[in-house]
Amino acid sequence: MSSHKTKNDWNDESTSEISVTLLPLSTEQTPSVLEMVQGPGSPRNYELYRVEMVIGRAIDADVPINSTDLSRRHVLIKRAPSGQHQIQDLDSRNGVFVNGVKIHAAILHDGDSVQLGSILFVYHEGRATS
Repeated sequence: MSSHKTKNDWNDESTSEISVTLLPLSTEQTPSVLEMVQGPGSPRNYELYRVEMVIGRAIDADVPINSTDLSRRHVLIKRAPSGQHQIQDLDSRNGVFVNGVKIHAAILHDGDSVQLGSILFVYHEGRATS
């Protein structure tokens, strides 16, 4: 039998069944986390699940921390559409330090340290889950 195809073979409209395995595509992501490594109640993790979160000693702060080192509304953490988090000092008394540098605003990266008075956090970026 010849493997040579004739013109009529190309016009054959029948199809063969094939099996295809689809891999799941996940659009889910674990939230970014501020890990409190030093301060009242540490160790503790705070998930950054909202677009904007205020950390301070006020009872109605998104992350309330009972410490006189903090202003009532000490710092704002805001998630950009890109997924990155920006941290912004809200004119706090003791300031905000990222990796030991006093900042007014900065973009956070995985592993950054965030210090608010004597309270120390480590920022962990969220990851896509599969």
